[in-house]
Amino acid sequence: MSEKKPLNILCIAGSLLGRPFMMEAKKQGHNIYVLTSSKRLDEAWPRDIITDIYGVPKLFDETEVRNAISYIARDIKFDRIVPMGDWEMEVASFLREHFRSPGMGETTMRYFRDKLAMRMKAQEDGVAVPAFTPLFNWREIHDYIDTVPAPWIVKPRQEAASLGITKINNREELWPVVDKLGDKMSLTLLEKFTAGDVYHVDSVVQEREVKFASCSKYGTPMLELNQKGGLFTTRTIKRGSDDEVALQKINNDVIKSLGLVRGVTHIEYIKSNEDGKFYFLEAGARVGAARIPDVIWHARGICLWHEWARIEIAQGAAQMDKVEDNYAGTIITLANRENPDLSGYTDPEIVYRQARKWHAGVVVKSNSAEKVEELLNSYAKRFQQDFMVHVPLKQ
Repeated sequence: MSEKKPLNILCIAGSLLGRPFMMEAKKQGHNIYVLTSSKRLDEAWPRDIITDIYGVPKLFDETEVRNAISYIARDIKFDRIVPMGDWEMEVASFLREHFRSPGMGETTMRYFRDKLAMRMKAQEDGVAVPAFTPLFNWREIHDYIDTVPAPWIVKPRQEAASLGITKINNREELWPVVDKLGDKMSLTLLEKFTAGDVYHVDSVVQEREVKFASCSKYGTPMLELNQKGGLFTTRTIKRGSDDEVALQKINNDVIKSLGLVRGVTHIEYIKSNEDGKFYFLEAGARVGAARIPDVIWHARGICLWHEWARIEIAQGAAQMDKVEDNYAGTIITLANRENPDLSGYTDPEIVYRQARKWHAGVVVKSNSAEKVEELLNSYAKRFQQDFMVHVPLKQ
């Protein structure tokens, strides 16, 4: 339920994100303000629903942001401060602490941004994670590589997704990478490379209870996509299957361990080829990217952005939309032309066509998980011929 008095909601957005969140909050009668970087001010923000938008030269400079919002706060009291993406979480939690606003503070935020903190906490609470060590102490690093066989991955603690990850095949490859880190060494961890399929669970959490969770499986893992390029695919997996039951269990355990009170989560897991078990990889207290919200919307009738807005506004239990019982998936690739022609893709299961320049993609929906899988596999072959370019998705 919305409060009677309209709230002033400050959305922190380093890029053009969060339109559905803003729309739902505006629909409930609240005032939407946006803080972004100065260079983003001219982008296509939904100005018809935004009361005002502010730009700062360095969005992730705490002093600069604090001074700017403190100045604005002389005239406007911000009742909610909400990050629209992963990188903005630190800014939002810092501002909440500074202005004593409700929502996730800096301590809990670390469990959803710092890959070392989230691993240590989950492991302490009995959640399975790949063997890891921080890059703090030479003796601990030597002990780790003496006992945990290669390959390993060197992983930044606070990057999003799989950015900055390096695969290490042996100890001879490790030391030059570590030496190159220099002062960034302590901002990095070393982890056992686990071969297997990668899954994600996207959840709605109210008062520490998981009210909704949708389990999905990636095609090519994001680490490989970011390094080699290719096709991004994900699909909701069959409900009631052994994998879905196991994912729901470990997902509940992770959310309980990390201490999220309310909000949405996008958490990734890997099913090891070696032992068939699921291991926790990383957690974000945010809506997933790459059309994942669209997949969940078409499969389950739940808009994670809308649910997040309701929860942030209510700061407690909020009424959820009715959950539907379908399946969906998406396939996306960088394209070899500015405006790819998808007219040859005519299956009735297609419910969305990517409109972004230099990208080709569709979302498909069915009451059958098998049909979604069949379509994605078929489109993967056609996309490779029709659109795909062999460059990494992210540099």
